[in-house]
Amino acid sequence: MKSSTLRVLLALFAFWLGLGSLLQVSAQDATPTGPQELTVGISRNLVNGQEDFLYAHTSLQVWEPLIRYDDRFNLQPGLAESWTLSDDGLTWTFKLREDVVFSSGNKFNAATAVANIERFKIMSGLPSIFLGGINFPEIYGEPTRIEATGEYTFELEYATPLPLLPYSISNHYSAQFDPASFDPATGFFYDKPIGSGRFILTDWVRDQYAVLERNENYWGEKPALTKITLKIYTDPNARVSALKSREVDALVELGALLPAQADELAQDANYQIAAHASACQTFISFNATKAPFNDVRLRQAINYAIDRDALVNDLLYGYVAPARSIVSQFNEPWVNTAPEAAVSFNFDEAVRLANEATGGQRIKAVLAFTPPSEGIGQWPFPLVAQYFQAIFQPLGIDLELKQLENAALTDARNNGEFDMVLANNCWASGDPNYQLGRLFGSTAALNAAQHNGYANAEVDNLLAQARVETDPVKQKALYDQIQVIATQEVAIAPLWDQQTITAANSYVHGLAQHIAYAPTFDTVYLTEH
Repeated sequence: MKSSTLRVLLALFAFWLGLGSLLQVSAQDATPTGPQELTVGISRNLVNGQEDFLYAHTSLQVWEPLIRYDDRFNLQPGLAESWTLSDDGLTWTFKLREDVVFSSGNKFNAATAVANIERFKIMSGLPSIFLGGINFPEIYGEPTRIEATGEYTFELEYATPLPLLPYSISNHYSAQFDPASFDPATGFFYDKPIGSGRFILTDWVRDQYAVLERNENYWGEKPALTKITLKIYTDPNARVSALKSREVDALVELGALLPAQADELAQDANYQIAAHASACQTFISFNATKAPFNDVRLRQAINYAIDRDALVNDLLYGYVAPARSIVSQFNEPWVNTAPEAAVSFNFDEAVRLANEATGGQRIKAVLAFTPPSEGIGQWPFPLVAQYFQAIFQPLGIDLELKQLENAALTDARNNGEFDMVLANNCWASGDPNYQLGRLFGSTAALNAAQHNGYANAEVDNLLAQARVETDPVKQKALYDQIQVIATQEVAIAPLWDQQTITAANSYVHGLAQHIAYAPTFDTVYLTEH
């Protein structure tokens, strides 16, 4: 793209944001002073009520999981101290912490863990605004036995191996609640959730706010913060205005800040701006159920034509990580880093493949996208779409840009009324079968209902093999092979691995954000301001 064109686009986008210029320096170490009550701005509802199987998102630290994952998807102990697989690969044994109580004062043990797993089974298929619900067979498989074998040990037994179970249930899908807080017949909560986390949800109003108070019964080290108020601002400029006016102390969680806003705020010493690894990816999804993108050569041309480093630096101010492969670079255990699984920029090859596919004839295609919005949709897709409109022209592709609200875009994808979509995915599980299956499985919603249309019998077979393979080396090799095939066939064209941007006033210390969007409220403290 010519630099003059890019400058015009950037100027238009800066005008749209209507932001002034600011300067940043890093915060200095200090000692907590005054009331430790934090007010933050967020972009979306983090509480959904009684009938949601989570009720409240992990970001609020109301509940804790059996198994966590760190900020590179490596498994970490949660309420389970350890988990072991039997030699025959059919039985998982979990050893639990013995010092945990729920905020109600009731004890956490193997019986409560089993009750929560049974609850997930009862609620399987019900929707959730956070994860789309829980599909119990997809996450937990088909256990033949779920049994407490001691006060702090329980077992899950299977007829066929499920070696990836710890990855499947990590974080969201092993959330633990006091069984006294939910109906054992329906799984629905009676009132607010009772977990074992550092905070208690005391009040909330949908689309407005949520209030947390420190859990004084917390079994571990208590946080400095005694109260957190989370205020919802769906408009990105309203969030920044609230920060500047000190109506809020910080902007956190998924979708808190647009890259251009972060770049502006980073110029002011009063603010601390940081980008943190996220479990989300942005990519181009093709409609491969029809011409022109049912031709793999044209998908390959698009993939080669994208200079991801330039895209990220020029349009997103460096606040995301340029994609290196079809699996996020932050998924340390499972990403294939071999050259044959990497995406690369080669514009000459892009032009050659496009000409070969089209016979040198110009073609028209529709690129659909949403306006910047909450959560995973906070990126400047209109600007990115204009960028692609310009760089794809030398390939003989004339893009029609179609901006649609979320619901309308969902309808367009379900009806196949597009050629390309700027798409997002956020992963609630570190299970590679969960991630790769949803991207490349022929019956996955992306490929079937949403018309991405990628189908490869070999990939389906490899997914099935990897799901039950108990040898870690062989299992990793199977997932590596899937990534090579899907990269070469351009099942999707990855653009960037999302990072969550946070902003805080200089008196806020210890704020970061985990890969699953949860702010580090447990380490935050305030100084005089």
